[in-house]
This record gives sequence, C-alpha cells and structure tokens, in this order.
Amino acid sequence: MSGNGSPRATVSGVQELPPPVEPSWADLGYAPWVEPFAKKYLRSAVQLLGLYAVVRIGLVLTDVLAAHLKAGGNLDGPLSSWDGGWYLTVAAHGYIPQHGAHLTFGAGAFEPVFPLLIAALGWMGGTVAAAATISILAGAASVILVWRLGAAVFDECIGWIGAVLFTVFPGMGIAWGVLYSECVGLALAAACLLLMIRRRWLWSGIFGLLATATSPMALPLALAATVPVIQDLRKRKVPGALLTMVLVPLGFMAYVAYVGAHYHDALYWWHLQHAAWAAVVDWGKSLALLLVHPMTGGYQGKGWMEWLGVAAVAGAIWALVKAKPPAVLTVYCGGVFLLLFASNSLGFKPRLLTWAFPALIAVGAVLRRRGWQIVAIAFAYLVPLVFLIYTTYGNYFSQP
Repeated sequence: MSGNGSPRATVSGVQELPPPVEPSWADLGYAPWVEPFAKKYLRSAVQLLGLYAVVRIGLVLTDVLAAHLKAGGNLDGPLSSWDGGWYLTVAAHGYIPQHGAHLTFGAGAFEPVFPLLIAALGWMGGTVAAAATISILAGAASVILVWRLGAAVFDECIGWIGAVLFTVFPGMGIAWGVLYSECVGLALAAACLLLMIRRRWLWSGIFGLLATATSPMALPLALAATVPVIQDLRKRKVPGALLTMVLVPLGFMAYVAYVGAHYHDALYWWHLQHAAWAAVVDWGKSLALLLVHPMTGGYQGKGWMEWLGVAAVAGAIWALVKAKPPAVLTVYCGGVFLLLFASNSLGFKPRLLTWAFPALIAVGAVLRRRGWQIVAIAFAYLVPLVFLIYTTYGNYFSQP
C-alpha cells in the first residue's frame, strides 16, 4: 500500500512505516505567521536572553562578594545602595514629607514610574524582591528592544551585535546590578526610539512620556523627535512627530508639578537638586576642572575616571559619524552627551552613559566585520567590576 501514513514495501519485502511528520505551528493552533517569525527571530532572541541571563547571574554572584565586603553579609545591602534605597522608600511610603528648614536628600528627587511598578508587585512580600523582579524583566525587554531598533535601522546582524554590546556595557553593572530606574527607563527609551523610526507617533510619545517620568535622562527623546518634525516641514507635510515631541516631556513635567504641589513649592524639584545635591548647570566648568586635575575628585568622580568617560564619548561620536544612523538616533545621543556635560552633578559616569545606547548599535555597525568581539569581551569583564567598585568603595571614585 502507498499514501500518507500507509506502510511501504522495501526490497526485502518487509514493510516499514513512513517517517513521522512534525506538526507545524498552525497545527498547534497558532496563527500562520508565527512559524516563519519563530524560525527567523527565536534563535537570536534566545541567544541574547541567554547572554543577558549570564550577566545577571554574574551580578548576583558579585552581590554576594560586595555584601560580605561592605554590608555585613546582607545581600540586600549592595542592591539597595545609593539611590536604590530611595526608590524602595518611595515604593513603600510614597513621597514622604521633609522636616526642618533646610532641604536635604529626599524622596522628591526620584521619579515615580519605577517605584509605582515596585508597589504594584507588593504582593511578592518585599520591595527588594519586587524591584529585583522588575529590574530583571525590564532589562530583558530593553535587550530585545535594542536588538529590534538596530535591526530596523541597519539589519539583523548589526542589531544583534548592538544588543550584545548593550548587554555587556560596563555601565550595566549599576543600571542592572543596583535597584536603579535605568532598568525600566532604558526599555521605555528604546521602545520610544523604535516607534519613532517606524513613525508611530502616538505610541512613541506615550512611551517617551513614561520614560521621562522614570528619569530626566530620557528628556533627549523630545530633542530626537524634532528631527522628523523638521523633515516633514521641509516637505510641506503635516508633522505627525509633533505629537511625540509634545508628549515626551509631559511625563517629567507632570512629576515636577506633582512634587511641587505635594511639597508646597512650585520649584521644589530644582530647589531640592540644588540644596541636597548642589546640582547646577555650569556648562562643563566642573568637568573641565576635573580633566585638568586628574587625581582630584568631585561629585562627578575622579578626574582620571572622567577622562575615561571622555574617551568613551569620543568613541561613540566617531562610531555615529562613521555608521551614519538615522538623524533621530544621532540627535538623541547628542542630547544625552550634552546633558551629561552641562550639569556639575552628572558627568560621563558609566551608568549615565548607558542612556546613549544607540551609539553601541553604531559601534556594532562599524566593527561588524572584525573587532566587536574584543570590545564585547572587554566590556563583559568590566560589568561586575563596576558593580563591585560602586557598591563597596563608591565614595572614593564617585557616586554612581
């Protein structure tokens, strides 16, 4: 007999069954487009998330060492160090009032999206566990979104390389190791830029709004949105990106308005930044002084560390010029660098440089044929080291 599923006769006369037929994704009840999508993207996604998992596991192991060096064995100590503790405080108690005539470090300086997500997972039994869960999930989302952004701008290979460099970038030692808002903010910023590239103006504006309500470091997204606005105006078209440009800063503005009303001072956020953190816009004066005196230190860090940051920024600019990504990404990165340069309390710190992540995609494009592997390996060795330094001897180097 012959036919599907019927025995076949061999030369020896012995009948054998046909080889089994593998069920398709459609047979399993999935839409017809799922199978080609899975074949094209699933392997790359698994590889990236596997690398991400290795990095996060490495940071957990480093946390054990940091806890014994500085936190008396308390594993939560390094995770909640520096501003991480403030995000946990806001999640647990909201924006608590300040007492006394003078402003000092306070909860009002920390944007609400990350703490709100922590509070939403309060059923997990503790803010540290909830924050760590959000950090892990949001970090995974950011890796995938950076990959898709690179693929949309260049191609799949460059997108994948850019996501690898993003995953192992040294600043991630703080962004993912400590319970900071970058875990959420970077994912939202990557989503906003990807949607801008795809010209989904409403959704890019919404994600950008959430990003600026997570960290003021996302404000350059509004600057990036001016690029398609200008392009459309030159073509005498209605600039749909104007919607994104307007929506993006509203997240930060709404937060500033809320804490202003909550603390009965319309300029509370700026007053707090100046009084507690001595933050001012000095257009690089403090950074220049650090560069001239590399062995001295300031709020931005040791002078020699800022030289490393300057070198990183110079490399990023070189990659952006050489790779020629869409102007949206170049302008966004330029806005991030300008923000870091202009404030005396920021500087080119490893954690803050993570916000210029499109530059890593550009690095992947430039070093696609050779060299990116060496950069990735060097980065990977530095990730746990950055976490360990800032959670144990951070005061000696700078605040993260």
